[in-house]
Amino acid sequence: MVTIAAAEPPPARIAKRMTASIMTVGEQILVGRTLSEVETNQAKYEDLVRDIFNRVLVGYTVEQVKLTPGSSTNILVAVRPWGDVVRDVSLEIDIGGLSPEVMTVIKNDMGKIEDQVDDVLIGLPVDSVEWAGGISKTVIRELLAIELPEFRSNLEITAGQHTSIKLSLIPTGPTINNVELSLRSSTIPNILLAEARPPVREAAGMLRGLPVAFVERHKEYFSTEIQRTAAKHPIVKKYGLIVTPVVSPGVDTEITLRAETTKYRVSLEGSLDMGRERDNTMAKLHFGKFTGNRDEAFMEIKFVPDSMEWEFEPGWSHKFTENTLAGLKYNISEHGSIIWINHYLGPNWTIRLEDMPKTDYYEFGVRYKLHEFLSAEYVITEKENWLRMIANL
Repeated sequence: MVTIAAAEPPPARIAKRMTASIMTVGEQILVGRTLSEVETNQAKYEDLVRDIFNRVLVGYTVEQVKLTPGSSTNILVAVRPWGDVVRDVSLEIDIGGLSPEVMTVIKNDMGKIEDQVDDVLIGLPVDSVEWAGGISKTVIRELLAIELPEFRSNLEITAGQHTSIKLSLIPTGPTINNVELSLRSSTIPNILLAEARPPVREAAGMLRGLPVAFVERHKEYFSTEIQRTAAKHPIVKKYGLIVTPVVSPGVDTEITLRAETTKYRVSLEGSLDMGRERDNTMAKLHFGKFTGNRDEAFMEIKFVPDSMEWEFEPGWSHKFTENTLAGLKYNISEHGSIIWINHYLGPNWTIRLEDMPKTDYYEFGVRYKLHEFLSAEYVITEKENWLRMIANL
């Protein structure tokens, strides 16, 4: 058994290291020797242990070694610091060129790392910090391997009564090189969101340089931060928009920010049909008011430049599922009803069907959104097919 005695007890981890070292030395010296031999040469063994640890325990003077011989021999080692001891420790975290905004989540991951470093160093002689620094580094690296596995660390320790530690974090694994931002809305014209793009893009820029795995693990945090930035913008408050970001981490990270209102749906489209003989350009304004969580009353106004015709189509729609929207509208010019259904296959793909029973005319379309301002749709009818390019303003 080993006991460490000191007027200022060494930190718990250091005392444990001392105890293990003394135990090892004691076993080398005493194990296998007879009790009478130890008792006869007790003073010599005590001097030997004192001499060894005066050389090994840099920063401490071994004042006394006391052996209590027996089948299980006890060793008491009394130590005294050479001079000043560490009174406090400051930890500086260096994240290099990463955005300062990510420091909050990094510190949350690291938890009470400062307390664990304090447990190793506070109370330790300043002259012992150099060799005890290895223990500090081990403690920190073990903690980071569990709590912050996407980074490796490098530590620089400057010893003194006020000891400072600089912890540099270096990303490991694939990191984010580029962030693509897309602002989309199905209830207001996308062009209205253009002025909100710069601040949201700046907020999204905090992801650059971060490990992909780190962003994946903290996707909810980064989504919330981007949502908060967008929610502060005047355009969001003006139209009462609900903003929902979707972060898809990768070397090229994609962020889609949906901005929707629960009161109205307004959209403006311009289309050009390639492969259609006539009426191959059109502008369409949709204005609707939600009458419930799933129902909308609307008016669609279409203008066809080729024939200079205006079409007015009042209607109603119902959301059957999150991805399926269907309803009925009436073409005032043709005096005919139109049954329609839209089904969303994902963030970019939509299929639609429109049928006017009176004229026995139908359109089936498959649309792909190239970005928030441009879509391509392949249209199939009974007589002809064509490719439609749609500008979503």
